[in-house]
Amino acid sequence: MGVDSDTNPVLGFDLGTTFSAVARWTDGRGPRIIQNKTGLDTTQSVVYRNPANDEMIVGRIAYHRGLMSPENMIVGVKRLMDETAHNVHLGGKAFTPVELSAMILKKIYNDAKSQYPKGVFSSRGSVVTVPFYFKAHQIDNTRQAAEMADINCIGIIQEPIAASLLYAFQLCEEHSEQEFSQNILVFDLGGGTFDLTLFHLEHTKTELIFEVLGAGGDDRLGGMDFDKCLGDVILEKGEVSLQGLDPVLFNKAQKNLFEHAVNAKIALGASSEYFVAIPFILPDKHIEISMTRGEFEKSIIHYLHKIEGIIDSLWAKAGVKPSEVDRVIRVGGSSGIPCVKALLDDVVGGEKVWGNINPSTSVAEGASMYAAYLDDKEFFDKEIIIRTRTCHALGLKTAGDYFTEIIPANRKTPCSVKRLFTTNEDNATSLDIEIFQGSGRIVKAETHSHIGTIQITNLPPRPAGELDIEVNFKVNEEQILSVTVTAEGHRKSTTLNYT
Repeated sequence: MGVDSDTNPVLGFDLGTTFSAVARWTDGRGPRIIQNKTGLDTTQSVVYRNPANDEMIVGRIAYHRGLMSPENMIVGVKRLMDETAHNVHLGGKAFTPVELSAMILKKIYNDAKSQYPKGVFSSRGSVVTVPFYFKAHQIDNTRQAAEMADINCIGIIQEPIAASLLYAFQLCEEHSEQEFSQNILVFDLGGGTFDLTLFHLEHTKTELIFEVLGAGGDDRLGGMDFDKCLGDVILEKGEVSLQGLDPVLFNKAQKNLFEHAVNAKIALGASSEYFVAIPFILPDKHIEISMTRGEFEKSIIHYLHKIEGIIDSLWAKAGVKPSEVDRVIRVGGSSGIPCVKALLDDVVGGEKVWGNINPSTSVAEGASMYAAYLDDKEFFDKEIIIRTRTCHALGLKTAGDYFTEIIPANRKTPCSVKRLFTTNEDNATSLDIEIFQGSGRIVKAETHSHIGTIQITNLPPRPAGELDIEVNFKVNEEQILSVTVTAEGHRKSTTLNYT
């Protein structure tokens, strides 16, 4: 059976913060988006619970129902994927972020299946995307959601790599016999996360090589933050305060404001002025104001400065100048906001932006290509090689909850680093080596991800400082971390998939 099976295809899922999409691979035509039941390329990543019958609804209908009873709706669950113990309450019932994410994946998968007679369509293999800047447990939670959705997940791929695969496919279609190399900057600003990734692309007659030169980002920066800023301006100009309201009234007013802020943001992307009318934002209050693009841009200036800072740090991290970038790929709906586009154009030049790509669907399309490659590595006529780097530092938690870095961020893989430690207590006969991924001197839940523990027992008692403990971190080509601890003849190893 070929990759191009009509009813048993490979699929690529873009599980987004605000919108999600699914694409299939078709031989001879490449990736194709599968539209949802309403004929749209993307589905809103919104989940609503109907408390009357416990029905779970996903997508645009969920969003509109949630505007009337926001306590039953969740938007942006992807931002909660790092909070493993977090429960989201919808109408008094608790759900984990993994469960809610699985519902979104299941919805767009079922929409694809609904285009065929019942029981005919199923995925032979699916790939789900994650931000490059996700930590280990966020990626693992995404993998669990995919398994829960029963979409036959055969791989996880970072969103910028997926978008780059689509670009490379288009380039190879146009220049199949031509060898070339390029530096590619993927600027991915979606509804909830920001990823910035610099690749070196090498195309030969037998290989397509992606080498990550550097990456940066923020998993708490995106269009949802811009909506909040714009909403605050609307309230200020409309002379309305939501302070001191009871929770039900506050939630309804917030969701109403959010909807109008999103509409205003979209409108201001095309025009310099927009009239905002929100009847009954409160029982006795209306808002009727005029908003300008300049006011919107001023409200998000803090985030624009953050984006600039992340871009600036990337050049130093990668050792590449902006002038050395050959192509820019914009991904995510928020990357098309005029002031964001202007910022990027000023840094690298607008003429370098690749226009033959849909920022809202390119990630799902690239993921479907990777799914096809994993399913049958002969399909593309070339070997796809992805050489990446550590996105976050890897290390140990030591006395005082200090994070001791072993392998730094942006280290080219494969790599191996050994460090020598000792005990800080007399006569210690056992050790728990706790392995973390993250940044910052002190291990904290918001900045570090716990990815494993190695326990060594039956050590000979020694005074503090006299027992040598050798720790060896090794990351292979597939981003698998192997940790070996050796102490007084005792040796223990573990393998950890941290991506």
